[in-house]
Amino acid sequence: MPLPLGTILEHPCAECGGKMELKNSVYGLFYGCQSWPACNGTHGAHKESGDPLGRPANKKTKEARIHVHTEFDRLWRGHGTFSPRMKRKDAYRWMQSAMGLSEAEAHIGNFDIEQCAKLTELVRAELARL
Repeated sequence: MPLPLGTILEHPCAECGGKMELKNSVYGLFYGCQSWPACNGTHGAHKESGDPLGRPANKKTKEARIHVHTEFDRLWRGHGTFSPRMKRKDAYRWMQSAMGLSEAEAHIGNFDIEQCAKLTELVRAELARL
């Protein structure tokens, strides 16, 4: 059963520190800052459940997460002429082990900028090794 619209996210808006609430748009569910339009902070939500996708982040952290996800996904999706090196679940297990994380912590949507940088280095080294 999906969370009701208006549900307040436990984490504050990463842009202004305000409360974020579950909303719906033509693109689906998301968390938006209650201070809108003064603050444009948003955060993703699962399509069906409305559960948050990781922790809210400011623009710089979101950009770092997007970048590292692109790098990380090369392990299991491949890229261009580069073939995938492992299955998706194996890539996440590798991340967990390489970064010393628990299964619950091994989600890029929870990473800070430093963790993103570390994972980028680890992925590039792993790809070079393979």
